[in-house]
Amino acid sequence: SITITYGAPASGVWTASPATPNTMFTDAAATVPYVAGSLATNIWVKPTVTTNYSVVYSTGTPCVSPPTVIPVNVVNPVTNIAAPTDKSVCIGGTTSFSSATATGGPFTRQWQVSTNNGLTWTNIAGQTGSTLTLTNVTQIMNNNLYRVNYTAAPCVGTVSSNSAKLTVNPLPVVTITSPTVQLIPGRTTTITGTSTPAAQTTPSGWAWTRDGSPIAGTTNTQVVDINKLGTYQATVTDINGCVGLSNQLVIGGESSERLWIYPNPTTGSFQVRLYYPVPVATRREVSIYNALGQLIMTKEFVLLRGTAPYLQMDFDLSKMQKGAYLVKVTNAGSTKIYSGFVLVQ
Repeated sequence: SITITYGAPASGVWTASPATPNTMFTDAAATVPYVAGSLATNIWVKPTVTTNYSVVYSTGTPCVSPPTVIPVNVVNPVTNIAAPTDKSVCIGGTTSFSSATATGGPFTRQWQVSTNNGLTWTNIAGQTGSTLTLTNVTQIMNNNLYRVNYTAAPCVGTVSSNSAKLTVNPLPVVTITSPTVQLIPGRTTTITGTSTPAAQTTPSGWAWTRDGSPIAGTTNTQVVDINKLGTYQATVTDINGCVGLSNQLVIGGESSERLWIYPNPTTGSFQVRLYYPVPVATRREVSIYNALGQLIMTKEFVLLRGTAPYLQMDFDLSKMQKGAYLVKVTNAGSTKIYSGFVLVQ
């Protein structure tokens, strides 16, 4: 046999937290509000937020029971989802999609990606926050669609946001060229750069370096003379905001045994240049003689591996008498002499 002991149905006093608005009713259709303090065996509830309901039973003795609490968790369907917006990014860059707000829930998020224009969607592992961040973007991600799914269990179904497209812009292809890459004193060349896509115009998208250091210039050209020999490179910011680096272009000195003296004639100041192949360190001596063959000035220059191939050697004869002067140049350890005349007017 089975013996069952049970209590008879009892009427108690019901309360709710939060207390307002009143979400307790005495009929299943929730049309007759429960009156606070009245006795009821059963009540029906219709909360809009999570609510704790409790009941207290009093006997005729009178004895009062401790409250019995019945929590009711409320989950609202998800609505008013903030849709992510389309984004553009350069190859290798970082961008993010956001769906920061939605009403209802509590809910969970899950970001998805479509690589076939929305025909199918795939969950992105670990991406359950309000923002999806993409780093080191590649060209293969171009035209991907992204959306976020909202799930508010136990509400039925999942609600998806509108999708947003990712546009991946390639880095500009930048090339710099020059009609000549070897200069002598008095000769110039123009380095010209091209970019695909084109460089932005405001502000200028061109920036230049020589031997790794920034130099002036915001157009696609650089005019180079004997004083600006070195390795040139251009950086371009294109119309999409992407940045590309050009090839390196070396402008050097052309080998010559000619002695360069200029300006000539001069009012006194002039410069002397003689090609230096930069094999080893050496010393160079420049001597100046007047029309009588008298030595009036001597200067010595140290030539190192880092010395320009046409080192600028400056002289000033403005305090000397007008006339022709002989300039003689010799290198240490060499018997060869280079000479020329300068006319002081």
